[in-house]
Amino acid sequence: MKLKITKYSALIAISCLALSAPLLCAQTQSDPDEKASMATAEKLKTIIVPKVDFEQTPLKEALTFLLEQSRLHDPEKKGVNFIVRDPSVLDKPITLKLTNISLMTALQYACSLSSLRYTIEKHCVVLKPAKAKGQ
Repeated sequence: MKLKITKYSALIAISCLALSAPLLCAQTQSDPDEKASMATAEKLKTIIVPKVDFEQTPLKEALTFLLEQSRLHDPEKKGVNFIVRDPSVLDKPITLKLTNISLMTALQYACSLSSLRYTIEKHCVVLKPAKAKGQ
């Protein structure tokens, strides 16, 4: 059976290729970002904070302490940066006492006590208000 290529079929083939090209480029571009996010997540898991002792400590001070601890106990001495999307929560006091805990676990507790959630991005951790139920 011999295939006949018409102008119409060639146009469809070119259109399909043109539409698929941006998708391939987007996947390739997000790969380094994903690797960087995974590296940040790995830092959160492996950095161990010897002692966390917050007694009605404002969230801003708690995050500053966790930032300092992340830099102190990171082999590269870079640590993990935090970005807070809603500055109104920075004055909220939290009480938390932990020993020999991963930075990720300490962050999870701090977020839980402050009604926040976090996402791990390329070179930082972004803290946002927790979603209300049903969202």
